[in-house]
Amino acid sequence: SNESFKETIHAIRPKISQNHLEELRHVAILMYKMLLLEKLQTLWITYRKSGMGEMQQTRSTMDVGLKIWPFEIRSRIKHVKNANITDDEKCQLFVDHCQKKLNDQNEIYRNQLRYRTSHVMDYTSAMELTIENFVKQGFMYQRIDYDCRIALVQYHYVDEILKRQYWIENPNENQIQLFKRFCKLKYEEAITKYHFNSLKQCIPVHLALNSFQNQLVGKPSIIDSIQDITVRKKLSKHYIEVAEQAKADIMILARDTAEGQMRQYQKQYNMEMNQVWQHEKMLPLVQRLTPTMIHLMEKRLANIDARLEFIYKCSRYG
Repeated sequence: SNESFKETIHAIRPKISQNHLEELRHVAILMYKMLLLEKLQTLWITYRKSGMGEMQQTRSTMDVGLKIWPFEIRSRIKHVKNANITDDEKCQLFVDHCQKKLNDQNEIYRNQLRYRTSHVMDYTSAMELTIENFVKQGFMYQRIDYDCRIALVQYHYVDEILKRQYWIENPNENQIQLFKRFCKLKYEEAITKYHFNSLKQCIPVHLALNSFQNQLVGKPSIIDSIQDITVRKKLSKHYIEVAEQAKADIMILARDTAEGQMRQYQKQYNMEMNQVWQHEKMLPLVQRLTPTMIHLMEKRLANIDARLEFIYKCSRYG
């Protein structure tokens, strides 16, 4: 905020003038814009790597198509009408165009910052470091947001590669449906697990916060209209206690419901997995899942779980 920036600068330059402070504020704004632009550039570099098949992969992926354009890109070019180029080329042209605009804007900000700092009176390295640290602290949540977006592109890429590798194994229809079914069950099992864990972790925080907020919440006017101070205080206290208990009961009910769902999906997932492996043992060898199929399935299930865990970790900063 403006006030916190003022306090930060006053800590190193107590007698700074208002005009000088405004000049430094413009420097801070430019630094912030550059940080944001850098994260945007990293995100778009990740988009391009995914679409061009340049994500780091092992040798086992050499037989599959590695180009996977993220949904964020495909959704933006689907209305582009040009019969002379493929969708892949459209995506590449679009990303290259956006990256060029970001690079050009970055150069503009750099020049503006260079100009600003060269015209600021008594602009020292200590002052620059102070402003940089202030801006980085204010940028923390945006940085987390972009880091999450970048990581999710990578999770999606791994997921798509694993699917393609599985199809290359020429699975029969039963094995295809099995693959889809297990992935669906894993998604349901994992999402209920992390939802429950999230509720379990946040309830104590919410209860403590609500206890404080309830002290500030306006009471019904009928309580405030009571003339007897002792009675009014007693009713006010009782009102707050009832409100806190009601909120606590609702949150605990939500947690218990989430736990029930989690247990249900875990049980279903484990039960179906056991049934499948038992059934597999009874099939002729040529109809069984190959070791490669099993390995790819396990890797995709682990990736689904890791992706959802990451999403819930990110949501705590939202």
